[in-house]
Amino acid sequence: MMQTLTLSLAPLDERPVNTRYPQMIGAIGGATVLLPPTEIRGEQRNAADMNAVGAWLRETAKEADGVIASAEFVGFGDLIQSRISSPSAADTIPYLSVLTEIGAAGTPVYAFNLITRAPFADDCIEEPLYWCQYGIRLHRLSAALHRREAGAPEAEDASLIARVESEISADIRQDWLNRRLRNHIVNLTLIDALARRDLAFLLITSDDTAVWGLPSREKAWLESWLSLLGAETQDRLLMHPGADEVGSVLVARFICAANESRPRICPVYAIPGDERIIAPYEDKAVQLTVEGQIRACGGVVVTEPEEADIILTVLTPSPRRTELRPEFADDERIARTPYYRSLFERIGQWQSVGKPVALGDVAYPNGADPTAMELLLSHDSPVNLAGLAGYGAWNTAGNTLGTTVAQAICSLFIRNDPARQKAQQDFLAHRFLEDWGYQTIVRRAAREANRTAFQRTDPDPENAEQVAMTCANIAHGLADRLAELQQYGIGTGLTIRPSSVRLPWRRTFEADFELV
Repeated sequence: MMQTLTLSLAPLDERPVNTRYPQMIGAIGGATVLLPPTEIRGEQRNAADMNAVGAWLRETAKEADGVIASAEFVGFGDLIQSRISSPSAADTIPYLSVLTEIGAAGTPVYAFNLITRAPFADDCIEEPLYWCQYGIRLHRLSAALHRREAGAPEAEDASLIARVESEISADIRQDWLNRRLRNHIVNLTLIDALARRDLAFLLITSDDTAVWGLPSREKAWLESWLSLLGAETQDRLLMHPGADEVGSVLVARFICAANESRPRICPVYAIPGDERIIAPYEDKAVQLTVEGQIRACGGVVVTEPEEADIILTVLTPSPRRTELRPEFADDERIARTPYYRSLFERIGQWQSVGKPVALGDVAYPNGADPTAMELLLSHDSPVNLAGLAGYGAWNTAGNTLGTTVAQAICSLFIRNDPARQKAQQDFLAHRFLEDWGYQTIVRRAAREANRTAFQRTDPDPENAEQVAMTCANIAHGLADRLAELQQYGIGTGLTIRPSSVRLPWRRTFEADFELV
């Protein structure tokens, strides 16, 4: 008898990557994922109604098989609020008591929280307003302070610290550090709840990070508790790079637990040795990201394809550690093509004997590698794209690998169920259309059209006509890409629902759409 589940999810925020994706992945494995009502979720810099969210969790947990909860959403109102809001730790922690109440009552709670980032950008869309003016300098200060404390300062660090401290007021620096301290206390509180068994599982992730910086320093502090709390707690606490994929990852983990399954997954890297490269916006070798995402999803890492339930093929990060740029695109294509051809031949061979294969493309952040897609979308490609167990190529390596592994694991539990089979094909089509179609091709074209028409890459969010024009351009571009994918069995019979294209945060970085 197939196992079906109902899970309540308090997402990281209201964006589709944190709401739509977990629901679509859950449907593949037979889980219904409940979300807080739209009217209490909040939006971007407007916080969710935390009292209403707590009440919703208490009510739905009575009938749910499990709860997945972002501490940022429950305790602050969403991810952005955890970065910009001013309440103290003492103000925040009481909101998290709903999670320990539910756990103590017997419903398993899988909680997750981030280590606060310090991004390398003068951009305040997701940060305190002063990040627009001081973001890069605060990022550099963060790295210099970490190196100084670790006894590994660079020659210019002392002068950099002095200069930044003279350029940025003490009030701003204190505000930034106070918020970091508060969020670190929240992470320690969650570890305490895990050790007391009020939480069944805890995942602490870090996004937009680097080897040096206060986020990595805080991560090391948190990791130090792993060696002190004992094996039983260690098995229920994981830490690795990631963020927006975590809801999907924990849905897969619940599905594995319900089916008493620990799928064996064998990573195979496109360019041998490049698994040691640290992907952009991360602080550890991509191999560690891969293995962390497999374990978080409920799987087990194995080294031989013959032993595996799933083979996870990974297009390894470029040594340039940046987005693909025109000035080196030809060199990259020439260098990577032989490795991709070899890997895709092996994928075809594994598929021919019925071995599930997933493909995670982390060659570059924020979209699929055009070289890989050119080879995959050729009529002599050995890869059955529609037969892949999972695919991803979006945003960071952790984002991509988490959703790819989650989808692949859930595909093991389809078991000839027509609804689950359709859910698998729908999500596969969504991934190719968004990660390649939108992020690699359509987004660039939409930004160029905006630059020509409005002298800016994104439309004015207050100008409804500009937003509508941008969404119409995106819908047209996506339709063309979907038609191309359908020639290779991806998205057969699907169309983009009219008027479903939207910009969730009124920017072209991400776009939402529905396939029907």
